[in-house]
Amino acid sequence: MQKPGPAAPEGKGSGFSPGSPAHILYNLALKGVLVLAAPVWIPWVALAAKRRRNFPDRLGLRLGHIPPAKGNPRVWIHAVSVGETLSSVPLVRELKNSLPSVDLFFSTVTLTGQEVARKALGGMVATSFFFPFDLPGITGKFLDRVRPDVVVILETEIWPNFLGECAGRGIPVVVLNGRISDRSFRGYGRVRSFFRKVLAGVTSVAMQTEEDARRIIALGVDPEKVSVTGNMKFDVAPPPESVTPFLSWLQGEKGRGGAWVVAGSTHEGEEEAVLSAFGGARSVNRSIRLLLAPRHPERFDAVADLCGRRGWPVVRKTRISGGGAESSPVVLLDTVGELPTAYAAADIAFVGGSLAPKGGHNILEPALFGVPTITGSHMENFREICEIFSRGDAVIMVRDEAELTGRLSEWAANPSPFAEMGIRARNLLETLRGSSRRNAALVARELSRRVGAAL
Repeated sequence: MQKPGPAAPEGKGSGFSPGSPAHILYNLALKGVLVLAAPVWIPWVALAAKRRRNFPDRLGLRLGHIPPAKGNPRVWIHAVSVGETLSSVPLVRELKNSLPSVDLFFSTVTLTGQEVARKALGGMVATSFFFPFDLPGITGKFLDRVRPDVVVILETEIWPNFLGECAGRGIPVVVLNGRISDRSFRGYGRVRSFFRKVLAGVTSVAMQTEEDARRIIALGVDPEKVSVTGNMKFDVAPPPESVTPFLSWLQGEKGRGGAWVVAGSTHEGEEEAVLSAFGGARSVNRSIRLLLAPRHPERFDAVADLCGRRGWPVVRKTRISGGGAESSPVVLLDTVGELPTAYAAADIAFVGGSLAPKGGHNILEPALFGVPTITGSHMENFREICEIFSRGDAVIMVRDEAELTGRLSEWAANPSPFAEMGIRARNLLETLRGSSRRNAALVARELSRRVGAAL
């Protein structure tokens, strides 16, 4: 791949900048769809706005928490949710260290992503906020407030109006840690001509793998703009709080002879399989306990009820006060952002979203601590990672509840081979680092082209 090309000059847009034929036609079509679907989406928005506090923010009704420009260069980094936010931490740290005079702004789409951003990024960013709805006028309002010199988009988030507004203002847009799943490639391919225009305004694209690079080029991105820099998820770092009260409690329970199965980021339908597999392992070794961490906070109550119906006494993390929790075989992690730290106490981990067809979650968080890890077979969103770790005999993939039960029971009877696998995973991870540093260099280059001596 060639080195990314120069940023678009101020005021020079792409084939999708505001006022272009493609931009006008897209928004006319969008308005038509909104009008036709109004009987459905207006009641949905009214109900959702009551339940989700991010609606006013995404409409630009509350921008006071975004500080006005002070003269420093500004970089706007956008991630979707929890996974992308966590993978961005090493990148943000690299940028903060190498560009101390630059103000960093961070946006997410989801509530959980925003909560994790505020915890994980701490004082490294000027502020975090919700990404705007991709509607005409709203995206421009946000850009007028943030006034970024460079926009960084993680993992190929394509928002046509937002990208068009950036192109119209001559703001360089850098896509980092890009990937295109099989499903997305098929979908984008059906409207390739449209996405070629949308992506024409992107300045630089750093993809995770050669296959991802081939796909983005096939969708119409200029090969001169595309590079392969690896996967930032390999740069996962220990949580900033290395020892929390909860981790101390988990390790204290281990010190009393217990062993922890940590089932992280589970989805609906997976907890049943995990509880059955846990029951099989516990019949082999009664000292084994389960830390169950559902992916979405709105399911905490339902998962607690499920544990009770299945006959498992459960204590919530938020109710652990030292009395009675020690005897509970199941602990429900009903907080956001503590799972990466909790993996440090795990004896074995199951990473969810993988028995249910959700595309999987990040196996590198337990690997960082040398924890042997099991996943289901639905790991499409982490295809490259799983292939590398499978070849290195550093992860176990199972097809269903029966195989999960069998593997956990094997571990309960003889943990040593599994512990060796965890060590292989940690050692393998150490050889794969460096993407965040390379991506930070791309951002710095585009920023220097934009503001020059101001750095």
